[in-house]
Amino acid sequence: MKVVALISGGKDSCYNMMHCVANGHQIVALANLKPQSKSKKDELDSFLYQTVGHDAIEYYAECINLPLYRREIMGSSLVQDADYQQTLGDETEDLYQLLKQVKEELPDIQAVSVGAILSNYQRVRVENICNRLGLTSLAYLWRRNQKELLDEMISAGINAIIIKVAAIGLNPTHLGKSIEQLYSYLCELNEKYDVNVCGEGGEYETFTLDCPLFVKRLMVEEMETIVHSDDAFAEVAYLRLKRLIVKEKQANEIISNPIIKIPSWKNDIEDLMSSAEQLKLDSSITNYTAIEIDSSKEDSSLEGRSDLFSSYTNPPYYYVSGTTAYNYLHETQQFESIEEETQACMLNLQKRLHELDLNWSEVVNMNVFIKDMDEFGRMNAVYKKFFNINPPTRACVGSNLPFPIKIQIDLMAIKHISKDESSKPRKTMHVQSMSYWAPANIGPYSQATIVKNHAFIAGQIGLIPSSLEFPSPETYETQTFLSLRNLENVTSVLGLNNAWNIFCKQHNENVENHMGPVLYLSVPSLPRRGKVEWQVLVHDETTDDDDENLLMDPKIWQDSSDSNNSIIVKITTWFLNPILSSTFTVKVEKSITLSQLLNGIIYGLNKLFNQFSTLSHTNSSIFWKNIGYIKIFYSEKTNIDLGIYEKGIKLGIKENFPDIKAALTFIPVLAIMDNSILGICVHGTF
Repeated sequence: MKVVALISGGKDSCYNMMHCVANGHQIVALANLKPQSKSKKDELDSFLYQTVGHDAIEYYAECINLPLYRREIMGSSLVQDADYQQTLGDETEDLYQLLKQVKEELPDIQAVSVGAILSNYQRVRVENICNRLGLTSLAYLWRRNQKELLDEMISAGINAIIIKVAAIGLNPTHLGKSIEQLYSYLCELNEKYDVNVCGEGGEYETFTLDCPLFVKRLMVEEMETIVHSDDAFAEVAYLRLKRLIVKEKQANEIISNPIIKIPSWKNDIEDLMSSAEQLKLDSSITNYTAIEIDSSKEDSSLEGRSDLFSSYTNPPYYYVSGTTAYNYLHETQQFESIEEETQACMLNLQKRLHELDLNWSEVVNMNVFIKDMDEFGRMNAVYKKFFNINPPTRACVGSNLPFPIKIQIDLMAIKHISKDESSKPRKTMHVQSMSYWAPANIGPYSQATIVKNHAFIAGQIGLIPSSLEFPSPETYETQTFLSLRNLENVTSVLGLNNAWNIFCKQHNENVENHMGPVLYLSVPSLPRRGKVEWQVLVHDETTDDDDENLLMDPKIWQDSSDSNNSIIVKITTWFLNPILSSTFTVKVEKSITLSQLLNGIIYGLNKLFNQFSTLSHTNSSIFWKNIGYIKIFYSEKTNIDLGIYEKGIKLGIKENFPDIKAALTFIPVLAIMDNSILGICVHGTF
């Protein structure tokens, strides 16, 4: 891609340019914003831009032999929220106008290089502008370890000096010194005072005098120290670069393709594979005796489907299940295209949300099942119109849905009640920049939605983050571990305690982490024809209650019955306050009838309640009223289409569990773990 690089003079923007080149991109222009000339100011204390050293930026055009586009900062930091939308008078709009000018003059521009490391404020605003201009944000330094990163910059040949200090331990005597001279000292300040080693908290700013991409280097001939604030604990001072000299570099000093250290996802996979060897799961299975019940009645028409279990309400938690384009139709209707059917499906969902006094902004997670993955892009084009800047997380998989349904959607919403002091606002992680961290979410979904102490993670496939391509060769093993590596990087920054316990990664010998409930399914297709996708729900399991800690140990949840009949039920559950998550499978050793199939579901749900009530002393009515959704995945090898018998099965469940209020969905899949014919996912709020 052809790239315009945002530069401030700092080390980060220069080093990110080097990574852009190393990843095969071409830097074709530079862009910078500066203070208004009439202001006579060097330092604006901008939330978005580094302005110290702005008088010397003009030299970069000669040093790197590229055109430099500049614009004055006319706005201010009007919008200081985590999210940003177009706002007249905000300083972000000055960057929009600058990049708009660059794109008009250089229409082949496809991407923007930005040196963001930890600043969500900066990243979000650059991504907003890129989306509006049809550009891609390249942020290869994003979420990198700062000590390693600064050391890499020095080793790569970046010569940058400190031109502003604003942190405890830093003072005017450090101005003009190089990052190489101060590296050890900055690491010491990090240990003592938690100072960001790369200056990401505004502790210091730099100006780059030389970089391997430069064809000429800079030398400072005259500078002046300006004390901006003489605070006793963190004196703020900066350098005014009054005179610089541009010096020619020898031919052997100019490196068009610098060799730099690129984080290797292959090393991460090797680490994960090593961890996986330590992972031991209890794979025991148990049998049960089927209960005789009446068979369900067949009803193949769409009109015959019952609205029973279509939604669940337990404020602030809401679930809506199995919504299709046909839910509110009084007669069977065919849609001409996936676009029409997606629009109708989303409008049906919107109607259900309004019936529950909810809106799209309160939806935290969606599961989309699509019959033809070749129509994924066309479905997305309609789907995204229903969301604003931070859409909910999503997993989209192929499913052989019953005719004529082409798309089916489930969702969960958590209503924010402002009067409730314990109700925390929803947060989203929606990183759209390409980096080494995790795949950019360029689709209409976020990487994570965090509400209260729950994090809903979008489906992660095995893409290489820096290229958004699958590794070669495209093996199941490589994609599995790469998707897990991406998942780990996302969960590691959520701010929830023990977030990675779900995959039993051992942090040290003294910490024992248990695996949560996992259901493995084989589906017809995944987005981009990927081989593996992980969807995860993470809970903060911090609690001071020993009994609840006991409930979180999955070892105590294994079914211990020992009968020897043909239908086998395996249950694995994990209680996490205030949500209960569980999965169980039903396995057969011979052909099965619909009646036996329903028996397996009922027996499994009964076993789940019996185990839970034994530990928590919760009665049946309270337990079932707090089960939010039940997803029933059924294997196509049963030759039984549960969708046809949906109404009868729902009535059978209701008859056995009259207190259940859950949203219930049936989803056909190709195969289920343990060679089972049913995989059932249960999720509750307590």
